[in-house]
Amino acid sequence: MTALAKILIEEEPVATNVARTPKLRVVTNTAPVEAPAATGSTLKNIALFFAAPFIGLAYIVALPVVGLAVLAVLAGRFAGKYEAVRKAAAIAKTAGLAAAAPVLGLLYVVLFPFIGLAALAWMGGRAAFAR
Repeated sequence: MTALAKILIEEEPVATNVARTPKLRVVTNTAPVEAPAATGSTLKNIALFFAAPFIGLAYIVALPVVGLAVLAVLAGRFAGKYEAVRKAAAIAKTAGLAAAAPVLGLLYVVLFPFIGLAALAWMGGRAAFAR
């Protein structure tokens, strides 16, 4: 047979009131591949052992916040069906953006010189090391 894998079908004797289901097995001509030896897994396991309580604590602390966020999303979807709520949300959004505009403007004025210097240094470094 020229196929890479041969499928052998074996049937078991079954009782008369049970449907027959054949067993399928795949036979290949290649040897089984063993997993490579893990390097550094002991250090990783030790680190995970010491980090596990903190990861669990993070889950415990985050669970109420995530639950409240899910409830808020569901309540928002339910309330979004009403025109009055959508109108109030649009007004609140406009008022919030108007209140945040001066703060964002000041933030841009303060941070843009540093962002520009960082971009200039990045481009200069790329040009200097490209040669």
